[in-house]
Amino acid sequence: MRLRRCLVQYGVGFIVALVTLSGTALAQSDVVGPQPPKFPIKQMTQEEANAEKARLEKAITQAFARNEFGNAEVKLRELIPLDHENFVPWYNLACALSVQGKTDEAVQMLQQAIARGFADLEQLLKDPHMAKVRGTPQYRAIVASWGEIVEKRSEKTIEAARKKFHVGEKGSPYSQEKDDGLRLIYISAFDAVLFAQARKDAGKLAGWWNTMAGQDKKKGVAEAAQPPKDPARGVADPKRSTTAPDGKSDGPVAPKMEPPWVLVILPTRPDYITWAQARYGDRYDRVGGEYNHDAKMLVSMDLGSSWRHEFWHVLHWRDMDRRGQRHPMWMMEGLCSLVEDCDTGPKGEMVPTASWRTNMVRRLARNGNLIPFDMFFDAGRKAFMGDRTLAFYGQARAMFLFLAEKRKLQEWYGVYVSGYKEDATGKSAFEQVLGKPIKEIEKEFRLWARQLPEVPEEVGRGRANLPVDVGIGTGEGPIVQLDALAEFAKPGNHAAAANPLRDKDVITSIDGKPVSDMNDLARVLGEYEPGATVSVAYIRGKTHGEVKVKLIGPR
Repeated sequence: MRLRRCLVQYGVGFIVALVTLSGTALAQSDVVGPQPPKFPIKQMTQEEANAEKARLEKAITQAFARNEFGNAEVKLRELIPLDHENFVPWYNLACALSVQGKTDEAVQMLQQAIARGFADLEQLLKDPHMAKVRGTPQYRAIVASWGEIVEKRSEKTIEAARKKFHVGEKGSPYSQEKDDGLRLIYISAFDAVLFAQARKDAGKLAGWWNTMAGQDKKKGVAEAAQPPKDPARGVADPKRSTTAPDGKSDGPVAPKMEPPWVLVILPTRPDYITWAQARYGDRYDRVGGEYNHDAKMLVSMDLGSSWRHEFWHVLHWRDMDRRGQRHPMWMMEGLCSLVEDCDTGPKGEMVPTASWRTNMVRRLARNGNLIPFDMFFDAGRKAFMGDRTLAFYGQARAMFLFLAEKRKLQEWYGVYVSGYKEDATGKSAFEQVLGKPIKEIEKEFRLWARQLPEVPEEVGRGRANLPVDVGIGTGEGPIVQLDALAEFAKPGNHAAAANPLRDKDVITSIDGKPVSDMNDLARVLGEYEPGATVSVAYIRGKTHGEVKVKLIGPR
């Protein structure tokens, strides 16, 4: 998830709706079994249902931790009617039944979990709770048909999305494209030229990731795609699928497979707001996008920082699945925040740069308020997303920018994933790569953070600015907002000649540097002095253009 800075920081949106649609269709196939069983339905308010769901999830977690699988089964049967289309309780119920030797019903619950989006074959093959199910012919049929199951679900999900967004229908702004190399299906309402650039960015990001993760040409794709040697670690958490702490498993080895397809939704601004409000409620305007790994679906409000952030989540999750690892929250969000703000290097590569997030880290460092390393590395999801969320995000990004500037990012990642079983926090990898105790590294980081460059954050207040007011656009770029006098200036007069931009023009780049949002625009303009002349690319209606504009000072 890409957290925006505009505010101080599960409804059901179209992600869940699409998964539900695909699951309903898939549940009718021979592989995943019959229609779902019926559970008793209770009449209650939404508030009562949420409270009951939270109570049951806690009880289930405790029951799995104590190996009380009969009790877990009872609680899961109460939870499923409250969370019917979420695959997790179905999978957990399959685990509880399997451990008790109720293999026939366990297989049925597993089939229902798969129908609702369970797609982690590695976990299915290794989860010791499923040991008794693995001897059944139904289980072996599921494993043998796994590729077909995943493909069918992808097809159904994509078809549901096409219908929802009226792809190809007259008057619909949405189009569909497929990227076989990256295994992405796009449904986009964005301008075709900018969308094509976003796809090129995805290729650059994938190349960068593959190099960092040791999957470049030197290592070879085939070698990089080998199944992980270390089993996945996990616990019985009602919000995710269960895996026993010892990680032992039996059964067949996972076949070498391509990663599942990911559906990328790039919606109109109204559709995005509808989704975000349903998903995050009153906090919707804090969120720039989301990658839902369970649903294999990405949503982004723009083609810039949010898109880059969420797409690196896709790549990171694929790598974690390949290795059988689950990296901590600070690492997931720090890596993906790193690519939000990038410059273009001499060979066309993306180079991470300072941003509004590092501005925050700079202020925290100068005020002595950085998060102590001991607290930072040990923070779980609850702490990371708590009262100091933006500080955690900023410091996580800064940690990786710190490594990148030392040209140690790739080495750090390699050391981290190799030593994951010994230390999953990342602390030991820092010590090994930088050759110092963590306390000395922390002192060096704090000094480095104090000296970070300050990046303009607010359009109109920087040292160089456009001669027009701009506002938040629709994800393609900031939009020109002329005042009344300038808007109605007659052609040929001084005002019109001095400003070739028109009201509602969408600014897409400055001197070839993409600006998808106000943060991009403020950062890019901060590189210039008043009086400089720049090339401003824009979209006017459906027409692309470029004009020369003379920058002015602060307004």
